[in-house]
Amino acid sequence: MRKIITLPGEVIDFETVFMENEALAEEPVKKGRFEKVEYTTDVYEDGKTYSKYCNVYLPWCYDAEKDSRRFNIMYYQHGNTLDPDFFTDPERKKTLDRLFEQEGIDPCILVFTTYYFDCVTDADVRADTGYVPAGDGNYLGVKANYWKEVVGDILPAVESRYAVYAEGTSPNELKAARDHRGFSGYSRGGVCTWYIIHNAFDYFRWYSPMSCHTTAGKYIQEPVTEAEAVAYITAPIKARPDLPFFIYAAAGDATDAQLMKKQLKVLTKEPEFSFGTDGKTDNIYLTVSGFPHHDKYAPYYYYNALQVLFKGI
Repeated sequence: MRKIITLPGEVIDFETVFMENEALAEEPVKKGRFEKVEYTTDVYEDGKTYSKYCNVYLPWCYDAEKDSRRFNIMYYQHGNTLDPDFFTDPERKKTLDRLFEQEGIDPCILVFTTYYFDCVTDADVRADTGYVPAGDGNYLGVKANYWKEVVGDILPAVESRYAVYAEGTSPNELKAARDHRGFSGYSRGGVCTWYIIHNAFDYFRWYSPMSCHTTAGKYIQEPVTEAEAVAYITAPIKARPDLPFFIYAAAGDATDAQLMKKQLKVLTKEPEFSFGTDGKTDNIYLTVSGFPHHDKYAPYYYYNALQVLFKGI
């Protein structure tokens, strides 16, 4: 295992360590499986109902018929140009399988979502530019209601089907299970993670934004001041100081991580945050790898984050 050190003061006033586990690229012994969950959404205030799907990864030990235990659940939003099928590719899936074979990583359910309205029909343009109708606030003319799709459509569709901690699918029942639910994403999907913190804090306790900064609700190419970033992220935390949370941020190489590190350095100065990896006493952490910018590295970031997230409940 190779350790990549970010020097004290370079990111924030602490040293951070990224653990790159090369074993994730090996052939897995215990294999999970994917299932597709279809749903509809009409949250975009355009009079239309969209038929969509997400892919649910069930770890090797998931067997609801033979095992009564419940599983924590982590939602993952892909980056620009991609789709929910990205990790169903056999070569990428094996990194997920190997992830849950590693010591210190408790198996959880992973749900792969999309902000795109039609990632099948729009495949050619989406894969080229990523600029096809989407609900995350980065397609001009479409309301940024993706968070409403997540909590109102995706969560009920998924959590009514699997052995998770939610006792039902009403808003109150879903909120009651927030301690066992996380949201993560890479790049543009990581921007969505900050956006979910702002809009759906009541539903998720654990967060893992990867290789991204917060746009503070602006169009992704607009500049964001440090004050705007801090205000956007801390608003729900200040509104609900009774709700615990943990943000495990991760970034790639120096170019990829520059703005994210800058925002985190400012953010961790706020009184609401304690920097560290103790899930009981701390609530924010950042690791920096040497990886280039690509969703395929998400399992390696999970290897770091899932040794902290869902712990200490």
